[in-house]
Formats: sequence, structure tokens, C-alpha cells
Amino acid sequence: MTPSQYYEVCLQLARNKRVEHKVNTASLNLNVMRQIYRDEHIAIDQQPLGYRIRAAYYCDDEDCSVLLNSKLPREPRLFALAHELKHHYLDRKKIENGEIRCGSYNANELIEKAAEAFAAEFIYPRSEMLELIAAIGITNLTCTPERVVELKRACPVSVSYTFVVKRLEWFRLCQYEAFKKVQFQKLEERMFGLPIYKRPSFKQYRARKASKKK
Repeated sequence: MTPSQYYEVCLQLARNKRVEHKVNTASLNLNVMRQIYRDEHIAIDQQPLGYRIRAAYYCDDEDCSVLLNSKLPREPRLFALAHELKHHYLDRKKIENGEIRCGSYNANELIEKAAEAFAAEFIYPRSEMLELIAAIGITNLTCTPERVVELKRACPVSVSYTFVVKRLEWFRLCQYEAFKKVQFQKLEERMFGLPIYKRPSFKQYRARKASKKK
């Protein structure tokens, strides 16, 4: 099997599993993902890990679990859980036999990249994202940082700017690493204002609420 064929297998598997678990993109969140894990009999062990470690899949006979970095924000946490599902579906036997080590990117680049492709398709299928991109009028001539912000905000599921940019690169709507130096969160705040949790009034409210509990 060639790498391209392997990727296609992973993408089709993601689509099939979405159907099996009745996944709707707009309602997919961490609670839904936790239910999928329960249905698949995979335990989630959340621990504060180093910033480079997102998650790791383990399986011993029928005892399957994912070690998840509890420090991850919502979007990468959702992606990490979807990523590990690919290992559960396709790499379980090799991991059990010690043939591969989950998370060892350099040693298993194809396996890990395929897991990223699976996760992206499971969370937000390419066909759905292409429809949104066409609807808001992004082309390779209009793909500016500001349009990336607009696209990310329009996505019906929680995805990171990294997710959005990688998809745009994959669709050849922007050059590889064209936005490497762009600080998208700061750009979004300049365009649309601070999110509520960053506003001074909200911070003051939280401080008052915390002081009442003491």
C-alpha cells in the first residue's frame, strides 16, 4: 500500500466512524467525544503532562486507554482524542505487540501523519469545509490572514488556527507556511474585540466571586 492509499484508507475510516457514531459536525464537542470513547471502551486518563505531549494510546489485551494532557485547550484536546481513535482502530495490534510506540513521531511519521489526517476528517470533513470556504468566498487570491480569521470563526466545530491553516494549505488556497509569523489570536482580537474572559469587567467579576467563596 502506498502512502497516498494509506491516507485514503484513514480518511474513509474517519467518514465511516462518523456515520457509525452518528457524528454531526456542529454538535461535536468534548462531551460527544467522551461518549464515543465510552462506546469504544477506551478509558481517558487526564494528567498534567509536558507541553510537547498531547496524548498517547495504550492497550493491553482488552484494556485500552488514552493518556490525555489535561493542560490542553479545548480545540487541541478534541483533536488529540480524535487522533488517538485512529491508533485504536488501525494500530492497536502493533502497539500491543510493541512494534510501534504511539506518539513516536520521528520513528512512525507516516502512521502519525495518517492519524492527523484521520482526526481532521473525523472532526470536520473536507467536503463540508470546502463548502464553507466557497460560501464565504475564499480563493487562492483572497486568502489573507483576515479571511483566515473569518473562516475560523465561521467553522461550526471547535478547531484551532493551526487546523484551519493546514487545511487551507492542503486545499492549495495558500502557500505552505505563508502564515507562519501571523499571530492569529491577536489579529482576531483586533478585528472583533477581546473575548469576554479577557475583558477587565469579567476579570473583576471573577475576582469578586472568588473572594466571596473564601
